[in-house]
Amino acid sequence: MYIFANAGVMGDGSGDTAQHPVTTVSWRSAMAWCNALTEWYNAQKGTTYSCVYYTDSGYTTPRRSVDGNILVGSTPGDQDNPYVKDDAAGFRLVTRDEWELAARYINGTNWLYGDHASGDESGACYDDGSILGGQSLSNVFGDYAVYTANSSLSTAAVKSKTANALGLYDMSGNVWEWCFDWYASGSSRAGMGGSWKYSSRRMQVGSTYFGDHPKAEYDELGFRFARSAE
Repeated sequence: MYIFANAGVMGDGSGDTAQHPVTTVSWRSAMAWCNALTEWYNAQKGTTYSCVYYTDSGYTTPRRSVDGNILVGSTPGDQDNPYVKDDAAGFRLVTRDEWELAARYINGTNWLYGDHASGDESGACYDDGSILGGQSLSNVFGDYAVYTANSSLSTAAVKSKTANALGLYDMSGNVWEWCFDWYASGSSRAGMGGSWKYSSRRMQVGSTYFGDHPKAEYDELGFRFARSAE
């Protein structure tokens, strides 16, 4: 049986729908949810994917429960430091590097400059006084990102903006996305992407990260998950 610290809400909780991203979910709950999805998928689809996160070094007991304890656990295998089965094909949180590569992708040879919103090749979304690549400020980055100027102070439905070159939506803006990595080892986990509450500065794919307690939950914070190829 799975026990989560946060059930999550649809969007920011202001009358949003199931088409909006899930928010108000902690890193702990997002991590355990990936295991739950793996086991559900196996039961529904007949697959045999291994879970990624475990309570033991022998990878026999998947992490199925988390809580809202204010203390960040340091013991290997606990809810803040699960054992990771690197060769597992189950669902998992992406790493910060994976997130940034996916956000910057153009064609595998060329990559977006760090001052762009994901998917927008036309120019920077924020001018800090030295726009990269000799480009100018984009006039269309709002077509790719949900941020304060166009959010109406709420989350937006997923896929309401233009996808990036990999077909991924909302890599910049809408909601922050938990990643697996530590932001500050032993105290906070990393998130990427910016959110509907933040300005264009936080839409930049090269600087859109934050760190918070793994029990943290906000109406602008969700997660993105992936699965490694077998």
